[in-house]
Amino acid sequence: MPLLYKLGNNPIIAALRKPEEIERALDSQVQNIFFMGGNLKEIIHSVRLAKDRKKGAFIHLDLIKGLSSTDKESVDFIAEYVGADGIITPKSHLIKEAKRVGLYAILHLFVIDSLALKNGLSLAQTVQPDGIELMPGVIAKIIHTFSETLTDIPIVASGLIHTKEETIEVLHAGATSLSVSDTTLWNLTFQDLSRTL
Repeated sequence: MPLLYKLGNNPIIAALRKPEEIERALDSQVQNIFFMGGNLKEIIHSVRLAKDRKKGAFIHLDLIKGLSSTDKESVDFIAEYVGADGIITPKSHLIKEAKRVGLYAILHLFVIDSLALKNGLSLAQTVQPDGIELMPGVIAKIIHTFSETLTDIPIVASGLIHTKEETIEVLHAGATSLSVSDTTLWNLTFQDLSRTL
């Protein structure tokens, strides 16, 4: 199944920095969770809880203690023992490894200037990730550029999104969904935003 179908049914993805936030995410309307903190033992437990509740689970390799953010063996471990749906990483070789083992591969890009924009577009076109996470997520111009250039790759806006209005602006710019840590946004659905979208 293309990642677009997994992410596209709900505009909000819960971005968990602390494993103790898992219960709140599980009880919310979100259908997918990005794990962005904690240690390996906590992540294994949290991913199992998410899967039991039929929620997608994605691991940000650079932010989990006990996982190497550079070794392909971390990707193998996630696929074989953690049971997550996919990974998030800025590293192109790990995007390829994730696809090799059947995980969704989300390319994390931090776009801070014109050079980062150019390089990010080029990298995405080369490695063809299943999705792209763009930071900071409140820059509509950047989101629009990526969504117009890479029309078949879902765009996840991430970072500095704190209001319903920012959510609407980002979706209007072409984002498929938003990864947010602000729990007040976790229950927003497309229906909630439909009057303005």
